[in-house]
Order: sequence, then structure tokens, then C-alpha cells
Amino acid sequence: ALLLKPNVYADFSAQTFLRTPRALAATLRGWLETVPEKVMFGTDAFVLTPEVGWEEVGWLSNKTGREALAIALTGMMRDGEIARARASELARMVMHDNAAKLYGIK
Repeated sequence: ALLLKPNVYADFSAQTFLRTPRALAATLRGWLETVPEKVMFGTDAFVLTPEVGWEEVGWLSNKTGREALAIALTGMMRDGEIARARASELARMVMHDNAAKLYGIK
């Protein structure tokens, strides 16, 4: 219900460290079905240890986030909820357009 508020958005990047792509996909699918214009992703990369820098953390977060998004969108297409063109549009929205619009970035 909170995501239905005008100034509330969902950034799922932190969940990429805590959940598997399949588990995260279930949450993403629910959000994409109801408020796709409010779902965003950022890597939230940081230095984990001296041996594991932000590069590795960013790569892993990005990989998990993209896999989860792909699973969610594929499921929606498979179930006939959206067409391939809409899936591509939703992917662009989540990975770029929604944040760009929110923060006024072109």
C-alpha cells in the first residue's frame, strides 16, 4: 500500500545481496504488475573488504538484479500479461527511466 503513495518508490538494489534472483523476481513481479513506474535499481556498490572492492560488489548486485528482473518479466510474458515490447519497456523503466525521471536526469 505504501507504493501507492505519490512520493514513494521501490529501489530493490539492497535486496540483491540478501535474496536469490528467483525469490527477488516474485517481489518484482508484484511491483511491476501494480506500480511499474515506481520500481528502480541501482548497484549500491561499496567496498566489502580489502580483497573485495566495489567493482565485485557492483558486478554481483547488477547480475542478480538483472536476473531477477528477467525472471519476473519472462513470467509475465509466459502468462500472457505483457508482450515482448512491453517487457523491454518495463526493463528500461526499471533500469534507467524511472530514476532519471524522479531525479530530473536526461
